[in-house]
Amino acid sequence: MWPDEAGGTWKRSVQDIKGEVLCVSQFTLLASTKKGSKPDFHGAAGGETARALYDHFVVKVQELYEKDRVKNGVFQAMMQVNLQNDGPVTLEIQTNPAKVSHKDQAGTEAKEEKKSEYELPPELLQ
Repeated sequence: MWPDEAGGTWKRSVQDIKGEVLCVSQFTLLASTKKGSKPDFHGAAGGETARALYDHFVVKVQELYEKDRVKNGVFQAMMQVNLQNDGPVTLEIQTNPAKVSHKDQAGTEAKEEKKSEYELPPELLQ
């Protein structure tokens, strides 16, 4: 998401620049406003499930990067976070990626499901 030496945008990752990762739970991501301006959070996970999902996410980020470069906030706490943001940028993580179409050597179109390196434990998907 960071530029390379030539100024090309979105060329380097947080790992490439040896940056830090701040994981902050944000319950407002699943608010629905279909019934007006008051947000509805009925589709969000309950507190215990949400905490388990968040903790699992933080552990996975630490495993896949450098544990000491991954920081996290306090779940369900009011926090004041000061940062310099180059953005805004929103990344949507799909848990059920779409099938990808490609043509095989014979020119026949085939669809295959994308494989993910990251899978949630079944008990967290209820």
